[in-house]
Amino acid sequence: MRGSFVKYGIIAALGLAAAYLLVQIFTVLDRPYRTETAILYDMSDSLYTGGYLVFEQSEVAGEGQMGYLVSNGERVASGTQVAEIYSDPSQARARTALTELDAQLDLLERSENTAGTDVDLLLTQRQSALYDLLDSLDRQEYTQISSKSNEYLLTLNRLQITTGATRDFSGAKELIAQEQAVQQANLGSPTPVTVPTGGYFVAADAAQMLTYSKEELDQMSAVAMADALAEGAGTRDVSGAGKLVTDYKWYFYGVCTADESKKFEGVTSVDISFPGAAEKVLPATVESVTVDEASGLAKFVLSCEYVGADVLSLASATARIDFESFKGVRVSAKALNIVDGNKGVYVKYGNLARFRKITVLYQDDEYILVPEGGKVGTDNEVRLFDEVIVEGTDLYDGKIL
Repeated sequence: MRGSFVKYGIIAALGLAAAYLLVQIFTVLDRPYRTETAILYDMSDSLYTGGYLVFEQSEVAGEGQMGYLVSNGERVASGTQVAEIYSDPSQARARTALTELDAQLDLLERSENTAGTDVDLLLTQRQSALYDLLDSLDRQEYTQISSKSNEYLLTLNRLQITTGATRDFSGAKELIAQEQAVQQANLGSPTPVTVPTGGYFVAADAAQMLTYSKEELDQMSAVAMADALAEGAGTRDVSGAGKLVTDYKWYFYGVCTADESKKFEGVTSVDISFPGAAEKVLPATVESVTVDEASGLAKFVLSCEYVGADVLSLASATARIDFESFKGVRVSAKALNIVDGNKGVYVKYGNLARFRKITVLYQDDEYILVPEGGKVGTDNEVRLFDEVIVEGTDLYDGKIL
C-alpha cells in the first residue's frame, strides 16, 4: 500500500514539474507583447501614380547584330558613331576582345601614375579595395565584380612600382598592343551607325518609345489617361539602333484622384523618382493640375531638367512624387493609443509599460514620425532607441510586463 502511495506521489510530482515547465515555455514563446525600437528616419509625404514621360526624341536607324560604342545616356555630338553593325559573329567577338584589351591598357597606364602616393596610403587603398570586392561578392552584386576587381588590381600594381618591385608595365603593354592589332584585323570594317544631331543616346534594347505626342497628352482627359495607363497603351519597343533625346528638359504626365491632387495646392516644386526603374530623386516643377470633378480624377503635368540613362530609357512608369520631407524618430502606427485625449505610445522600461505622449510630425499607414529629443513631461516624450510596444493586451501606465 505504501508503495502505491509513493508511486502516485512521484507521478504527481513529475506532473507538476512538467506543467510548470510547460507554463514557462508558453510564457517565453507566447509573450503578450511585442516591441520595436524607435529609430531616426526620413519620411516623405508622397504620391505614387502611373504616367507618361515625354522627351524630345527620335529613333536612330540601324538593323542587324549591333555593337554599341557609347554608354546609355551618354551625350554625343552630331555625327558621332554610336554603334556598328556586324556582318559576321567573328566581328562581334573581335570587338568584345578589343574593348577588354582597351580596358587592360588603360588600367596599366593608370597603374604607372603613382605621383603623390606613398606606401602607407597604397596599403590602405589596397585593403579598402579588397573589402569592397568581398562586399560585392557577399551581396551577390555580380555586375560590380569587374570594376571592383580592377580597382583592387590597380592598387596592387601601384604598390609594385612604388616599392620598386617593378619599373613599369611596358612589356605587358607591348603584348596588349600586339593582340589589339590581331583583333583589329579580325574586326574588319563593320557598318558604322552615326547620329544625325547631338543629344543623349540610349540603345534600343534598353529603351522604350512613347507613341503619344505631347500635344495628344495635353488634350487627353484624366479619365482617358487613366484608361490608357491601365491598358498599357502608349508605348512600344524602339526600332533601329536606339533613340536620341535632343533636349534635357522632359515632362511627366500623371493621373491621380481628386483628393490626392489636393497635395499639389500651393506647391510649385516636388521631387520625382521611379521606384524599381530610376531610383535617383530629381527635382521637378509643377506645370499644371486639372481636376475632373465628375470622374473624381485629376491630371497633372511636371517638368524636369535633369536626365540620366535610367530616366531616358522610360516611356511610361510608376512615379513617386515627394511633396515634403520630415526627419525624426520613427515608431509604428500600430503602437498609437489615445489616453485622456493625449496621443501616445506605451514604451517598455525595465519590466514596466509606460505611457509616453507623442507629437506627430508626419504619419502614413505604417509609421509615425515624432521630433527628436523627447523628454518626459513635454508634449513629446518618446526618445531615440526607446522600445515601443506595438502589440499588447490590456496595456496601461505602470503595467508589469
